[in-house]
Amino acid sequence: MSGRYYPQKDLDTIEKFNRELLGEPNISNDGIIDQFVILYRPSVYETETNMYGEASEGKVYKQGVKLPCVVDAEDFDFNISEFGADNRQNVSFAFQRAYLVEVDLKPDIGDILKWNEGYFEVNTYNENQLVGGQPDNS
Repeated sequence: MSGRYYPQKDLDTIEKFNRELLGEPNISNDGIIDQFVILYRPSVYETETNMYGEASEGKVYKQGVKLPCVVDAEDFDFNISEFGADNRQNVSFAFQRAYLVEVDLKPDIGDILKWNEGYFEVNTYNENQLVGGQPDNS
């Protein structure tokens, strides 16, 4: 539902520009930003568990899905302890909601994102950016 100050035509134009900026993962003529992640979702039914419900041999993941996104990465934080060096990096991934609806996929807590030769676990998500303050246009 479009509002008084944001008619549907304007919302469609915004979506078109966003799609051109991000690009399509399966088309050779990608967008301007040209950043992609691969999302891996755990396969609950294929992962063997022990009597406590924990993965006994390791988690099994479904086939990865390539998604266009905008990445905001902080600098690495190195921590050296008695167990050796550990590096951490906080990264924020932003996806176009309309594209996720189109491919019928919503990143969820516990999913793994591969970006820049590193793997990041989704531990939180935020879906409150509204166009014109309207809940239908997030």
